Amino acid sequence: MRTLAFVGLMFVAITSLACTSRSGRGGQRGDAALASGSATTGGGLGADASAGTGATVGADAGGRGGSADAGTSGSVGADVGAGIGGRSDGGADAGSGGRSDSGADVASKSDSGGGTSGGASGTGGSAVAGAGGSVGVDANGSAEAGTTPTFSVDFIAADKSRFYSRSDNGGSIAFGAANASATDHAVAELVFKGNAALGPGDKLSPDFATEIGTNQSFGYGTFRTRVQLAQCASSEELVNGVFTYFNDGQDHDGDGLIDNSEIDIEILCSDPSIISLTIWSEYTSDTAKQGVSRVIHTKTGAYEDSLNDTTSLGSGTSSAFKLSGFPDPNAFYEMGFEWHATSLRYFIVVGGNEITLWTYTDAKYIPSLPAALLFNVWHSDDWWNSQGTADYPASDATLRVDWFRYWQE
Repeated sequence: MRTLAFVGLMFVAITSLACTSRSGRGGQRGDAALASGSATTGGGLGADASAGTGATVGADAGGRGGSADAGTSGSVGADVGAGIGGRSDGGADAGSGGRSDSGADVASKSDSGGGTSGGASGTGGSAVAGAGGSVGVDANGSAEAGTTPTFSVDFIAADKSRFYSRSDNGGSIAFGAANASATDHAVAELVFKGNAALGPGDKLSPDFATEIGTNQSFGYGTFRTRVQLAQCASSEELVNGVFTYFNDGQDHDGDGLIDNSEIDIEILCSDPSIISLTIWSEYTSDTAKQGVSRVIHTKTGAYEDSLNDTTSLGSGTSSAFKLSGFPDPNAFYEMGFEWHATSLRYFIVVGGNEITLWTYTDAKYIPSLPAALLFNVWHSDDWWNSQGTADYPASDATLRVDWFRYWQE
């Protein structure tokens, strides 16, 4: 292992960001961020059907009715699996799904009519879903196929009671906001209030986020959501966050560190081609913590992995991570993760294909305590891809959330 010296001081910036992130999130309302308990079933599920040879197939997780999955299951070995699964939405549509491994970290499933795509086989992960929330089989055992989500929310006005919210920067939050691109034409809008009179050091960190979080906590299982990212100028900086969080200040496992159950997806508004993924299991202070991270550059396909934001765990380039045109500022993207006791797989759906961004399999660094799911937008004065200081946004920026689904393991 070696000390990081990444291009453009990327991980120096991330270290600083992680530190503000910890203190900021620790200041959240206790009834939400520290909530405990099991998730309840919410929302409806559309008509589903199963077909094919030896396959149990999924329904439409978006709960919008009528969609049916069909296909043929492939064989799965002890550690390696590659299955072929078709998906039918009223037309002839077949896709092949591969499983990813911790090296290639590639898995995809075609969700467009008549198209096919596949991923590499290996240890961990599974290719399961396409855009709109339609899912297939999870070879790791989180029962998505053909099952109603344990928790389902479409962010209509009536769903506001299922979340806590705060907008400590003067922003606003609306449930049921009209949006023609949303699955049901309704979204939650998280508005970060811009102010041209403020500078880089003003209202820093998640302490001043516009944020919503579930009033319930979730344990091992599959988390899927569909969001449209907040935008800002390249000279400014905001962080779009989709993450789980629980920290009650206690050392539950007796290892001398405070347990911190957190699984992060963070995407910058100044350069949203950079995706930061972090798994936190312990956090007592900036120097007493336990977390692993992957940063992906979707313009080039390059990625870097690190331990505690300081020690390299490797780097490389994958063609699967080179996402031309990502993100379209007007598009919604489905993303999420499969959380298990011994593995954690991140994914995103682009162009109808589900891409595994990271499959991590060291149980020591995977959190075990149930946590709430949160969405937020907050100001950082650090750029993750270059040196310099980022300004406070002059104009309002809005993160939109279409839906969220959770399947308990």
